[in-house]
Amino acid sequence: MKVFKQSLFTLGMVLNAPASFAAQISIDGMLDELAWQSAIDFTTFYQVVPATHRVSKSRVNAKVLANEQGIYVGITNYQPVTQRKKQFNLQDGFMQGEFNRVYLDFSGDGSSAYLFAATLGGGKQDAVVTPQRTTDTDWDGDWESAFYEHAEYWSNEIFVPWHSVSFSPKVDANGSATIGIGIQLYDLKSNNIFSNQKQTIGNSDFFINMPKVEVAIPQQSQLSFVPYMSYQRHFEPRQGQSHETDIGFDLFYKPAHHQTVSFAVNPDFAQVDSDDVDVNYSAIETLRTDKRPFFTQDISVFSIGALQDTKLIHTRRIGAGSDDMRELITPIDAAVRFVHQGENAQWGGFAVQENSLESGAGKDFYAARYSYRSKNWQSGILATHVERPFLARNANSLAWDSQYQDEKWSVQSAVLVSHVDQHSSQTGNGVSINLGYQFTPNRQLEGQFLRLDSRFDNRDMGYMKRNNWQYAKLSYDHAVNMDNDWITRITHTFDLSYETNASGLKLPARQGYKAQLMMENGTQWTFHLDTVRSGWQDNIGAQSMPFQQPSALESRVLYQSPYTGVFSWAASVEFDQEGLSGDAIQLALDMTWMPHAHWNIKFNNYFRDGDGWLVATQKNQLSEYDRTLFINTLEANALIADNLEFSATIQWSVLEARTKGVYEIDVAGLRKNSHLDTSFEDTRLMSQFKLRYRMGAYSDIYLVYRRGGAHLAQLESGQIGQQAWLDRVKNNWTSPEENSLILKGRYLF
Repeated sequence: MKVFKQSLFTLGMVLNAPASFAAQISIDGMLDELAWQSAIDFTTFYQVVPATHRVSKSRVNAKVLANEQGIYVGITNYQPVTQRKKQFNLQDGFMQGEFNRVYLDFSGDGSSAYLFAATLGGGKQDAVVTPQRTTDTDWDGDWESAFYEHAEYWSNEIFVPWHSVSFSPKVDANGSATIGIGIQLYDLKSNNIFSNQKQTIGNSDFFINMPKVEVAIPQQSQLSFVPYMSYQRHFEPRQGQSHETDIGFDLFYKPAHHQTVSFAVNPDFAQVDSDDVDVNYSAIETLRTDKRPFFTQDISVFSIGALQDTKLIHTRRIGAGSDDMRELITPIDAAVRFVHQGENAQWGGFAVQENSLESGAGKDFYAARYSYRSKNWQSGILATHVERPFLARNANSLAWDSQYQDEKWSVQSAVLVSHVDQHSSQTGNGVSINLGYQFTPNRQLEGQFLRLDSRFDNRDMGYMKRNNWQYAKLSYDHAVNMDNDWITRITHTFDLSYETNASGLKLPARQGYKAQLMMENGTQWTFHLDTVRSGWQDNIGAQSMPFQQPSALESRVLYQSPYTGVFSWAASVEFDQEGLSGDAIQLALDMTWMPHAHWNIKFNNYFRDGDGWLVATQKNQLSEYDRTLFINTLEANALIADNLEFSATIQWSVLEARTKGVYEIDVAGLRKNSHLDTSFEDTRLMSQFKLRYRMGAYSDIYLVYRRGGAHLAQLESGQIGQQAWLDRVKNNWTSPEENSLILKGRYLF
């Protein structure tokens, strides 16, 4: 059931459509209803990429309209049919057609915003924009869009219901509220962006100078119920099970726009999409995203701006592997969350209880957040608590974060504390500071500092690349806009960094220069030249001792073709020094074929060959490999009918590692062991074929077939590469570890 209660609605003086027109607005992209005549017009747009800020009054204009249902944005893009590209993309996929972006700051204060993007062709993207101006595309909202084509222009119509987002309306004595709205056109042919404001999301004053409109926002309450059911048939039984049936639901109640209560039973883990193949032998964990609606809603309330992806809340931990290591996915019995967004103060919290399983290996997760915001400044506290009874472990973390931004300065800081009880107590701390200064829209300076001591540990619920780390970086960006028929912009980026561990041991640090060239015809070139200064490598893995790693030089050239036409491609070549005395070449080629506006085929290829790859094969043992790595991805996407989508992905990797040398690590340095051979081969395959029938927001039917496997073999160096790489991938197909058919349905009531 979906319930709306209208308790107050005041007609806007300018922006809000008369009530008699409300039912006449149809989301068809044509903008021909009478209600649009009372809309606010945006006729002045600026070129913001490149940031020349030239005024354009003939390329794009927009209209904004609100009524008791929500806010409407109509955009007319004056691109003749011969100069525009029409292309569909899957939800949140890469947009390779002309498209419009709309940023909506419903509170009008920069506390958060929502991004809605729609292509000429029907593709959509949506995201949450945090106060730190980071974009989280995991969020999926309830909104509509449609496009319309004319010989001289095309138009986009976007409708966002008031109930689809959480926000605190700033209502004045007349019942009107101010919201911020940024509107953009991405011109595919030139890679130029035109906006109704002079700032992009990369500018510190993006929220401050976002154009504002006054609307009458009705008071509403809403109750949404989303049950789901899935059935899996495992052709390769898992732990003796060949069938699995799962049911669960999400229940969302909003007594007002600024308050949300959410309750879930067995929230769906990872939706239906498989993770990419991950060939990671480093000590740094791969950061995964999360598409479960319960965990993506109101995510900006719990956001803190710590550097290097340091998070106190990484929701993929919840419902992941059990502590007894018997389950890859731990069922979630129940989860509850409450969020309140006041005029200045925000607070919220959630609690999640995993199934205890027969061994008691389930976990319990708790989080609470409070923040206070003024015009340019925000500060708050985030606390988490995790109980892991199987390990007799309790983990707590606390962050005090602050943020300031104006037209020149941008500051984000966080003080972090962790406390873990397991047999004994351990308390760690950290600090993160990001300071930016914008000289002009084309020149920016940024300084970063992150320090996590050796006892800091947030991995029970959060994410960090490592602890025992002190990282400092200074970056300078300078874009030069050019006015000729060949090149339109050159961006120079200089990076200086310095790293140590918390004890002061100097680590390898990267210094780099990057030049990006934007050409008039849409071509882009990128040139990198980096040097990695010598230092102690203390995070190779397996709790190994540090060792001295020499300096290295890295260079890379990337070419990207124009996105127009039926075929586009990008290619890069990289030459690196690596390891102790090795060299490597890295090649990448990405190709996209779009023979029809409703479907495309992508073939991405990655290859790296080098003789200096370092891996900790056991504690205080370092292997240097002559390594060859292929990663290939073949992807097809299609819009079969208006609401029926098809996608297929096949991804495979082949890693050949021939031992070049094995070293024992001790206090005297590296000592070579000539009698060991640690060579190995690693092949992996992931494939997924998916049909999705869309019935509306949070309402879908999926039919998915997955197949894949992995094979790791320890071989002698001379045996590596004897079998053709395609035959090894074929073995993963014929002898799969994953071979499942999934039927899933969900529906929003």
